[in-house]
Amino acid sequence: MMIMERGGIGWRLRKPFIALALVICIGGVGYHLLEDDWSLLDSFYMAVITVTTVGLREVKPLDGPGQVFTIFLIFVGVGAFTYFATSVANYLIAGELKGYLELRKMRNKIEQLSDHFIVCGFGRMGIQVARDFKRERQPLVVVDKSEDAVSRAAEQGYLASLGDAGDDNVLRQAGIERARGLITVIDDDATNLMVVLTARALNDKLFIVARANAEMTDSKLVAAGANRVLWPYGLGGRRMAQMALRPNVVEFLELVMHDEELELCLEELPIAIESKLDGAAIGPARLREATGANIVAVRQRTGKLLVAPRPDTSLQAGDIVVALGTREQLNRLQAMGH
Repeated sequence: MMIMERGGIGWRLRKPFIALALVICIGGVGYHLLEDDWSLLDSFYMAVITVTTVGLREVKPLDGPGQVFTIFLIFVGVGAFTYFATSVANYLIAGELKGYLELRKMRNKIEQLSDHFIVCGFGRMGIQVARDFKRERQPLVVVDKSEDAVSRAAEQGYLASLGDAGDDNVLRQAGIERARGLITVIDDDATNLMVVLTARALNDKLFIVARANAEMTDSKLVAAGANRVLWPYGLGGRRMAQMALRPNVVEFLELVMHDEELELCLEELPIAIESKLDGAAIGPARLREATGANIVAVRQRTGKLLVAPRPDTSLQAGDIVVALGTREQLNRLQAMGH
């Protein structure tokens, strides 16, 4: 999406405007000095109609010096006026039209999305969230009220929408009704709270992750409808402590979660109705032998999380299995759960 630099059209047309204004000023002052009985208004009026070549009659008959000055002003002024008019036309046609077409193309792509994520706020945290989604090949739409942020997002290849993420219409343009999840990482808790309230009202099935900038805000965000709340400073502090206490454990988890070259990874897989795993127990189903993947946790459909589930744990449709393995092993496990 094209965003105007600095002062917009005024900034882009400053040079041709200055050139045209300078020629008109020279013309006005010149006529006033050469023609003794001309007022300043008459002189500048004559300069304007000469430079713009509108074809009106002279204010008063010109004498010899005035005619010579008019010839000079026509040559110089027509060039300055053409420069200004061409610059305006280029801006309107090549700039505004291009921006409109790009915006329309962007909106068409967003309208075709479904089961995507919406990232509200494209600051330092929002950029990292978008990168992770891109690495996971997950469709997303960036929403930010800053033109610079939206421009950066578009330049990096993301679909982006300009506007306040707390506004119903802005979230609808981002496809909130068809979205899978929303992440709001704006550096203002009041704005994040409004985004969560609005998003939950528009889509009650949406999975919402919100950033809390203050420690006491997390409960309010949960009450507003957020499924998960992250306090970056608290999480960062805990991770730094674990890095010091258990560096090898943290390094392993970092590799599993973030290393693109490492084949081993963690994934969550839903259990579908009437799949091979619906009603099966982990041990008797011999899932480790059949797929090679290790089930490390089960989020039951009741909401209870079982860590290191027992072999006799029964899987039911609606449960979500957290498994560790290679992509091929996880794909085999996923096929059994579908």
